[in-house]
Amino acid sequence: MLRRTLTRFGVALVAFALVSPMALAAEPRKGPPKVIELETMVIEGKVAKPQVFYVLGRSRIQYNGIKLQRSFVDRIVESAKRNPF
Repeated sequence: MLRRTLTRFGVALVAFALVSPMALAAEPRKGPPKVIELETMVIEGKVAKPQVFYVLGRSRIQYNGIKLQRSFVDRIVESAKRNPF
């Protein structure tokens, strides 16, 4: 019973928190809108470009070929001879 009451109170509190800013925003403004005039500003500067220079030393790549259990040359030749359409 207490848990249900607290849950209802929490839901009501969240609903009030969501609705109250909307109600304040809906109020009509009193008087003319405020106008703020700023002076002209000149901003000078350079665009910073990232500069990175990185050199890797040459490395020797060593690899071993894969040993095929069977040759696919016959299948490739057959597929090349067939009409594709």
